[in-house]
Amino acid sequence: MKKSSLLLALCLGVAVAAGFAQELDSAVQVYSLDDVTVTGSAASARQKLQPLTVVHAPKSYVLENRSSSLMTSLEKLPGVSAFQVGQGFSKPVIRGLGFNRLVVAENGVKQQEQQWGADHGLEVDQYGVEQVEIVKGPASLQYGAEAIAGVVAITSHAWRSSDGLTGAVLLNGNSGNRLLGGSGNIHYQKNAKFVEARATYQNFESYRIPAESFTYLGYTYPIRNGVLKNTAGREANVSLQAGVRTGAYEAAVLLSNVHAKTGFFAGASGLPFLINMEDSGSYRSIGMPYHNSDHLKAIVNQIFTLDSRSKLILDMSYQHNLRQEYSAPHTHGFGALPEGNLELEMALQTASLNAAWEVRYPTGSTLRAGLNAEYQHNRVGGYMFLLPEFEQLAVGAFAVGRRCFSETITATAGLRYDGGGMHVRPYEGREGYFSVPELQKRDGSASFMVGIACQPQPAWDLKANIGKSFRLPCVSEYASNGISHHMMRYELGDSALKAETAYQLDLHADFKGRWSDAFISSLMASVSVFGCYSPCFIFLNPTGEFSPLPEAGQTYRYVQSEASRLGGEVEAAADFARIFRVAAAAEYVRTVDLESGFPVAFTPPLSLTAEASVRWSKLLLFVDSRMAITHRYAAPQRRVARNELKTPGYSLLDASLTLGVPARLDNRCVVQLVLQVQNIFNTKYYKHLSFYRRLNLPEAGRNFLLSVQIPINT
Repeated sequence: MKKSSLLLALCLGVAVAAGFAQELDSAVQVYSLDDVTVTGSAASARQKLQPLTVVHAPKSYVLENRSSSLMTSLEKLPGVSAFQVGQGFSKPVIRGLGFNRLVVAENGVKQQEQQWGADHGLEVDQYGVEQVEIVKGPASLQYGAEAIAGVVAITSHAWRSSDGLTGAVLLNGNSGNRLLGGSGNIHYQKNAKFVEARATYQNFESYRIPAESFTYLGYTYPIRNGVLKNTAGREANVSLQAGVRTGAYEAAVLLSNVHAKTGFFAGASGLPFLINMEDSGSYRSIGMPYHNSDHLKAIVNQIFTLDSRSKLILDMSYQHNLRQEYSAPHTHGFGALPEGNLELEMALQTASLNAAWEVRYPTGSTLRAGLNAEYQHNRVGGYMFLLPEFEQLAVGAFAVGRRCFSETITATAGLRYDGGGMHVRPYEGREGYFSVPELQKRDGSASFMVGIACQPQPAWDLKANIGKSFRLPCVSEYASNGISHHMMRYELGDSALKAETAYQLDLHADFKGRWSDAFISSLMASVSVFGCYSPCFIFLNPTGEFSPLPEAGQTYRYVQSEASRLGGEVEAAADFARIFRVAAAAEYVRTVDLESGFPVAFTPPLSLTAEASVRWSKLLLFVDSRMAITHRYAAPQRRVARNELKTPGYSLLDASLTLGVPARLDNRCVVQLVLQVQNIFNTKYYKHLSFYRRLNLPEAGRNFLLSVQIPINT
């Protein structure tokens, strides 16, 4: 870290500490926080105090926009996209960054799986999500060094507003891959205690695309009946939660297991063979190659109220992520044919502890300081090699203060130090391939941020934030050396990589106007702009080389370079007569490798979304209903890295209808039906961030989705 940056960070820390010391001395009022039920309004008030851009998506939004995975359900939100793997799963991307630069947190704990792997999805039960908050921009101070791009914060448990037995049964299906599934939960709450159980199961066929063939390396291969063979799958999830509240203590426990078995397109394992394209007679069967994943998670959240204005927060977790890939054995030109079909196995165990002390002052200011510690242990198996075994320990300490200078001006400043070490175990390959030496890596650095949020007028919110982030390279960046068959590439890490730093500026302006007696009952507009400079950005670069091993594909190397990112999001929405709504949003990211002058690979294109909807509280037999038409546009992505495919633009039209059917006269029990039609005109299009883009395979065609949610109330 440069001396000037360290000096600035220390000055910020001293200034914040001095300000809070003065405020502590002058405090004469008693502050207390009663039990609060978090609502959209509470979330909105919390967002106003943060200098970063925060988007809140409640459970109702996720249900109305439900797609094949949680992240594709959230893609309408500006700045949010998904790195897709067919229709089975996807990974989150915020402002063009994902994987180990983005934190997914469930109930305050980082989701730890093989984030670096692009060929499997986010292992979270999307039906158990109560709400999602997306923080756009560097959020490293609270969530750790990996939150350079932002945070997808998921809440899966929630206290109800009243005691009793509640729950719901959700049934869903779609036509694109003949998905049939359901999820059910029971929640019982009484005398400041609750217990909840959930089970989810879904099964789907190989999905359909509007194409009869695809091309790879100049060769054309047929697609029988428009079905992408062997992309079927199934998912089975269970979870159990419990919580208790006493006068000065609150705790919640989550135990969950997410299991999935999904086939990889038969033409995506090494070079495609015509025999793999033949119709097997069953679109629901899963043959080789396929992927098994199992994520076991235990989280304990505790809050200790120390006095009328301070509390201690402890989050503890254990996670075990098992990922297995099965494929017919390959010799790759040398050695004996291996036994068995287990190609790759990675078993990652993670134990973590987050501790934070929080003080709230009578003026509304807060001070939060804490520690994060995390230990990881990874073991590998199978007849192929991609990543080595390793152990990793990461520790961080932080302090963040928010000072309210008035009812309309709030300043936030923070300082964090992260340190860690990784031990990579050696692996001896064959004939010069797949070898990894023993590595010992240790490093640490400070991060800081300072921001301001102000409200010059009741309808206006202005925010500015500047900060520095720090991230240690992950194991794949240091030590990958093998074939990722289902990504059609050979991946090579670099043990000489240095820690990554980034300096980012975020600016945000938001207008919300409401008029009770006007035809335009509300008007909203917002603009977010960001710029980021990294003197040592790490990225996976597609080279012009192909591995000499048969069926290994193109060689991709992890490289480090000076890089920049610029972009932003624009939103606007208007409500007419409190019934009709018109909304539009646009997002754009521009990345540059400043040393080569080329863009950084895997950057999403300019995208636009426009939606017109009508919502009514009561019409005929229906209540709380909504109808919407959505237009999605993605511009051509011609700004690509060397040896990266360009992607043409596309335009899609979707429609949705949400109907509430009262099951009781008092409307306390409402059955909700959601019907969606995606890609109405069956347009053939390509997503730049799609897993199968490399094979010139288009995305899914027209798709009808139906969800029925039946509540249980007593």
